Amino acid sequence: MEMVSSVELIRPRDAAFDEALKTILGRPADDVLKPALPYSVIVRNRDARAIALLGMRFDMLGPKAKKYSVVHYADMLRHPEKADLRTGAMRFVCAEPLYTDLVLRRESVVDQRGPMNLKNLRTMLRVSASIDCVAFEDGQFSGPDSLRAFERFECEREAEIAFLAELEQGGCAAGAVLARAMDIPAEQSRDRGLLARRALARRLQQGFTTGGAAEMAMLAANHRLRLQLWR
Repeated sequence: MEMVSSVELIRPRDAAFDEALKTILGRPADDVLKPALPYSVIVRNRDARAIALLGMRFDMLGPKAKKYSVVHYADMLRHPEKADLRTGAMRFVCAEPLYTDLVLRRESVVDQRGPMNLKNLRTMLRVSASIDCVAFEDGQFSGPDSLRAFERFECEREAEIAFLAELEQGGCAAGAVLARAMDIPAEQSRDRGLLARRALARRLQQGFTTGGAAEMAMLAANHRLRLQLWR
């Protein structure tokens, strides 16, 4: 399994966890956040480059020894220059993402679904966290990548490039090109490339509807592709 040595995980039982969390929050954890801490981890970037993509995997063992896993992604690949996980920076990540958002947004009230989902986590015999993947601001990708994010992001990027080229070549027929991209048959709904085309087409269609071909062309020209990844 490929590891990411320059990214550190600080776990709830580690001596440095409380102080690291206090640094992130600017205060000790309150009663809203405390119940989520056993199912959380703090990520510290010790690399010289900012992290533009972070995939955190949580593996869980249920009461009947049934295994579960989930990967939460923090994706800044379209704007790596805005990535806040720079050298030395830390991020709090919880198996229940509502608590991750709570900390990121510096809020003090969590959606009612948060405590309800924590009840499910408390039934687990074991919850463990690991880094599934990381991409740095120069595009280098590392990690075991259990859900094949590398291939998925590259497929979507290539599909967007091809679709933008098709729009440019379409000229006056750009509206028809958009319509075809948005009308994907149900049997093709799992094709990542087609889904990327449809998602981009829907964004551009809004501009086409309000400002015509000129507005759509401007949006297409300003569209930010994800950073190209490499290993």
